[in-house]
Amino acid sequence: MRALVAEVFAPETLREAVDRVLRVPDEHRTFTKDAAFAEETWAIGPALLEALMDHGLPHRGEGGRRRFERTDLHNISTYLRLPSPYFLALARKARAMEEAARAGRPHVHELELRAGCASGHPGACSFAPVPGLVRHSEPGSLRGTGPGAFSVRARLPSDRLVFDEERSELLSLVADWELYVLPDGVIEDEGFSRATRLANCLIPTRLLLREAERRGIGARHGAGLLVAPPFTTPHHWVEFELDGGWVPADPVLLTAFARWGMTDPAAWPYNRSVAGIVWHLLTWPSKVFFPVVHDHGRQAPPHISAR
Repeated sequence: MRALVAEVFAPETLREAVDRVLRVPDEHRTFTKDAAFAEETWAIGPALLEALMDHGLPHRGEGGRRRFERTDLHNISTYLRLPSPYFLALARKARAMEEAARAGRPHVHELELRAGCASGHPGACSFAPVPGLVRHSEPGSLRGTGPGAFSVRARLPSDRLVFDEERSELLSLVADWELYVLPDGVIEDEGFSRATRLANCLIPTRLLLREAERRGIGARHGAGLLVAPPFTTPHHWVEFELDGGWVPADPVLLTAFARWGMTDPAAWPYNRSVAGIVWHLLTWPSKVFFPVVHDHGRQAPPHISAR
């Protein structure tokens, strides 16, 4: 079995994958996920998991009682381009971005939202979408379809814009950072991301906004959904004020798409707009995990599909 792994992955590739997760201090690991989770969720089979442990993948316990850190498995799977549902969804997002740009016209997506109960409130749930769902959707398209369920249409533009030299130079500050799912202990730690070049979507957004203000560049914090049928995910990005409107940029995401072989970096450089796949719902969100639907004023966990 390990010979088969060696045929697919060179030892240095596995070593690089493990070295990357080892940039995260061990104190931020919880070791709650087993080998079955690694295989079912992240396409890391038993032989590959053993090979990764040979290269130093952190774990606790032995045999069937071995446990791993969730984010380590996630990030290694993505680094190795394994066909997990997450990686396949990322590939769909990259394709959706290219399709929107090629079409040269806005894309209208139908979104279905189903919110779970926000724990800790008395009585029955009382769900309400955030105001941005009304403000930024197709007029009249938002409607309730059941308890905690809503449908809505989102119109995303087709934008081929590559930012000017001033904004491109700003975006280059984080263009070589790697998109990474961070454990809770460093999820807002800019110092960690500066030192390791590993970052989620929030940390580089905050850094770029602060630097844009220092340089006198009009910018704001955009938050909303990264839309690519059949699913969407919450996301953060920076938006620049141009010609009376706001144009989204996300150099870390575009660099990641290119690094994973999903886009041509010549066609999609870090300084190109991502207007075709992000849907703005909130400006200047105060938290990493922002609400899309409220339950008694609290954030309700959402599941969002798109077509």
